[in-house]
Amino acid sequence: MSQDFLESVARPKQARSEQTLQRILDAAEALIQERGLGDASVPEIVRRAGSSVGGFYARFRDKDELLRALEERFFNQLSARVERLLDPERWRGAPAAAIVRAGMQELVDVAHESARLIAAFLVRASHDAEQSADGLRFRQQVSARVGALAVARRHEIGHPDPALAADLAVQLAFGLVDQLVVSGGVRAAGRALSRDELVDELVGNVSAYLSIARPEEQPS
Repeated sequence: MSQDFLESVARPKQARSEQTLQRILDAAEALIQERGLGDASVPEIVRRAGSSVGGFYARFRDKDELLRALEERFFNQLSARVERLLDPERWRGAPAAAIVRAGMQELVDVAHESARLIAAFLVRASHDAEQSADGLRFRQQVSARVGALAVARRHEIGHPDPALAADLAVQLAFGLVDQLVVSGGVRAAGRALSRDELVDELVGNVSAYLSIARPEEQPS
């Protein structure tokens, strides 16, 4: 797990205290992923972390503050993942269609890997303006990076405003992922879509909206 600086937590003064903090965060994240936020109790979190209830409350006022730290750490890790995925050098010479598929695959992978954790963040964001703003900033960061890649490939995109289309496509894809984590899956035509089916449908929808040229139509 990343040990990047977290603004939402007072910085431990000793390395041992920093390690305890990370163990508490790791234990809380694992429990939320296994059982959901409601069943991740403070005593069970500290038991798994090899800490104490007193040690927990020395760092966090309550579970909401713990969740704020988990959210900050999650977005730090996810931002680094996005930077690697959308690095222009990675996609030098690659067609827009390949970028769309990689992006949709990554989005669905993250949703499945961290479904209950993301669901906990969404619940908290519904009554916490600061956390809601964090989620919006992250989505805007992704939209900006995707938009830059789209503009650089405007010759492959039929939509008259590639940056606008890329931003809306990201918002639509994120909305479907929110449904996945809140409802436990995405259903269409009376059945649940598999992970691969969801990626394929997202790729098809985003590609159609952007009017990405088929490989045989793309200029050499």
